[in-house]
Amino acid sequence: MARWQAAPSVALDTEFVRERTFRAQLGLVQVAVAGEVALVDAVRITDLSPLGTILAGAGSRKILHSCSEDLPVLRRATGVSLAPLFDTQIAAAFAGLGSSLSYAALILALFGVELNKHETRTDWLRRPLSPEQRRYAADDVEYLLEAAAELERRLVALGRLEWALEDSATLAALDADGPAPSDAWRRVKGLDRCPPRVQAVARGLAAWREREAARLDVARPFLLRDETLTALARRDSVSPEELVRLPGYDPRRHAAHAPRWIEALAAARLDVETGAASVEPPVPSAAELDRRRTLEDALGALVARRAGELSLAPELLLSRRQRDRALAAWGGRGSLAAALGGFRGALLGAELDALAAVSVGG
Repeated sequence: MARWQAAPSVALDTEFVRERTFRAQLGLVQVAVAGEVALVDAVRITDLSPLGTILAGAGSRKILHSCSEDLPVLRRATGVSLAPLFDTQIAAAFAGLGSSLSYAALILALFGVELNKHETRTDWLRRPLSPEQRRYAADDVEYLLEAAAELERRLVALGRLEWALEDSATLAALDADGPAPSDAWRRVKGLDRCPPRVQAVARGLAAWREREAARLDVARPFLLRDETLTALARRDSVSPEELVRLPGYDPRRHAAHAPRWIEALAAARLDVETGAASVEPPVPSAAELDRRRTLEDALGALVARRAGELSLAPELLLSRRQRDRALAAWGGRGSLAAALGGFRGALLGAELDALAAVSVGG
């Protein structure tokens, strides 16, 4: 750590296992810094807090590729949140190399080097690691600093470096293991096709599952599968004998957890019956829906045009989630560009506010 702290950049990757647990089980941390490549054995070294001295240091940029899953793993292992961040997948997208580019594809595109990716499904918790596993792990960071430097050079030439840094910083701020329990229902497959009352009960069950899975550190499907959750939400009650006949029930996985489903269902239904949980979300008027659709269509056309001018995918310039958050923050008042913020708000600027003004006026 003492040798690495003065380095301006450090490349990182992790190898973990996440099949039966809520939180990923860290097996290895790969580090490339100051001309060295190190594999840190997170199975044998139980205290990785010294890594925090470089992960949290404002003086060194942390280089990772597609790191949304790595960030919470590193935070738990070291006790710090990682910053500042440069995600090379984000950078590659803004450099025009394509969205969601894999690390192997990036290194091939930049340097013509084809990496061996045969150990993707390996067990990173088992020891000893084979020479092939160690080589695979080292490859994941060996070219990362050089790739980041080349991407930065291209982004500076395009005037987009700050875009990549802004989105990387946004990603670094979201280093959570999962959604908030109140939002966990958004991940339940098929829930949108259920009646409103069933959806309301399912939201309560999904929140319980998220809290309980985190408490027990067990994977969500091992606690309660989506199809079982939805089937429960359709019932007024369920008996212990009926549990084993529910869709998705697996006695090997669920026998120990199923009795608590009965209590969770009763609590979720009580919240709906007492009004603690909303059954019907507020329904906007037909005029409001028309204005919203008109604004979304116009905004989509604006984004598509600007993205085409920049040779970028429209989703990269403005995702649906970013659009919805901006519209919710705006609420028909003030500047929509300011509500969107960042480089996107500046890039779309006056045109975006003109569309918003027409929508409000209409």
